[in-house]
Amino acid sequence: MTRSRALLILVIVVLSAIMAATAPYLIRHTKIGLEFKGGYELTFTADPLAPANTVTPEALTKTAEILSERANATGVSEPQVNILGQNQIRLILAGVSQGDPVLATLRDPAGLPVKLTQTYSETVGGVLGASDLAATLRAAGLAGAILLVFLVLVYRLPGLLAGYGLTVFVWTLLVVFNLLGAILSLSAIVAYVLGIGIAAGTSIIQYERIRDELASAVGLQQALLEAGRRSLRTVLDANATVFICAAILLVVGIGPIRGFALTTMLGVALSLMVNVFFARWLLQLAYGDSDGPDAIFGRPILSRHRADTVRARFDFIRWGRPIAVGAMIFITIGLIDAVRGPLNYDIEFKSGTALDIQIDKPITQSDATDLMFSAGVAPATVAIGGAGNNMIAARFDDVLTTADVDAIVGRYKETYGENVTFAENTADPAVARHLAVQSAEVILLALAGTFLFILLRFGWRYAVASLATVFTSVLFVMACFALFYQEIDITFIAAILTVIGYSLNEAVVVFDRIRENFAEAPPGGHGQRAMVNRSVGQVLRRSLFTVFTVLAGSVCLYQYGAEPLQMFALAIGLGLACGSVASLFIAPNLLLLLQPTPTRLVDAGAVAETPILQQERSS
Repeated sequence: MTRSRALLILVIVVLSAIMAATAPYLIRHTKIGLEFKGGYELTFTADPLAPANTVTPEALTKTAEILSERANATGVSEPQVNILGQNQIRLILAGVSQGDPVLATLRDPAGLPVKLTQTYSETVGGVLGASDLAATLRAAGLAGAILLVFLVLVYRLPGLLAGYGLTVFVWTLLVVFNLLGAILSLSAIVAYVLGIGIAAGTSIIQYERIRDELASAVGLQQALLEAGRRSLRTVLDANATVFICAAILLVVGIGPIRGFALTTMLGVALSLMVNVFFARWLLQLAYGDSDGPDAIFGRPILSRHRADTVRARFDFIRWGRPIAVGAMIFITIGLIDAVRGPLNYDIEFKSGTALDIQIDKPITQSDATDLMFSAGVAPATVAIGGAGNNMIAARFDDVLTTADVDAIVGRYKETYGENVTFAENTADPAVARHLAVQSAEVILLALAGTFLFILLRFGWRYAVASLATVFTSVLFVMACFALFYQEIDITFIAAILTVIGYSLNEAVVVFDRIRENFAEAPPGGHGQRAMVNRSVGQVLRRSLFTVFTVLAGSVCLYQYGAEPLQMFALAIGLGLACGSVASLFIAPNLLLLLQPTPTRLVDAGAVAETPILQQERSS
């Protein structure tokens, strides 16, 4: 055994021992979100005591401090009081339910420097939350296992090292959560799962670049150095788009999904440290004494030369045009349907009350609806879900009172016993309008921020072409949700931002290779069309692999995760699949049209011979 291999084994053993020893402590001391342990959440809007005055930041801070002191005085465990924007305060109270005396204490206006109006409330049952946590963790574990098997099958020992890097990434993220005192909410766990996909995608970009360098007949050590240098730029540019979208979401401060934004930002930063620098060092230790091209990945099942030839012959530009037309037709049909009929908005966007009930027996939609009518309350919609058809999702156009909720839950307990849990979410019209405006602002800011980044890093032609990928992906998701009348809730905004970030991530991988080939092309070389086709073919494999790593997580969340995450996972899955296609076919087409010298383009019906084809013909 060589010295570098011995050091590799020592590093893995020591680090694994540290992770195994500290993981139980980290898990016990990680703050769990309200949705997992049960409790009450409410939001107040602050107005000045006198009409002529304004709400100052000092007055809002003082009010938050008073509310925190009141909650602590009544014995609430670790109450969370947050200031949202310029005139809102949110309280998260674990272990509190409707009718608890602490709520009356918090609503007492005496001694407050502002006038508080309750505009939002939500009750979460502990049993329901525990069920969501278990389901989501199972989905996360399955996604991680799929990625590990995939990496090992494709890359062998380097894939195993990348899988170990994923383990280190998850542990490191848990350490940071504890250091920051961040809350592990349901949306944060989603970001955890997608973060694993980001980390795996980072390894794939590096490994595929090593394959490219090895194909140039250089030694392994030279390939590792050159691939590390060239892939770092691609990794940084690609992940920057995801980071920008998450940062905008966090700064704007849409409360229920800020945990998703924070975890996504941390995941991007840590994946760069762990799966770029640390994993690259492990790879160097594993192969530092070898220089054979087949030593790292082994001999491929299919000849790489043959695969490259097939990709070189495929005309991505020609196929991009009918794909773009087909996408436009589908999107137009979906948008027309959205205009003609109302979208299926959840309670956050149209006001009213959402009531989710879980029982321990199957139930039909008609029985669930009849029980609510017998309680004297008429629901707008009732849906049955869950693996055992034991979860009822009811939506009410009017804001329910505490008595209304108690009456409905009471009827279910009379029929199905005391083992009934529920989660209630109420929003008034003012909050719904504010949230709709805020969501639109977040999406527009994300588009502007990512466009500016692509503009500065690649130029205006690439920035405009990147918008084709983004708009195609976002509008495709919205068209699907409109045509199939899927529910649009607050997590849909996080999903759209994720789609924007990951669609640009895929586009950056393609653009980076196109830019590199244009820069290295000799004078009088191949036409632009051939160059673009060749570039897309060179990154096809890594583009498909990187999108697979995130799709695996979204599919697992949709199929096995908590029910509230299904629409979120569906939106991400649809958007990423469409974004991958758009980045390979639509964006390169638009980029080609924007090039300044169209006379250099080769004949529209053919792809010029690349060096791969020339080499094959001469042999």
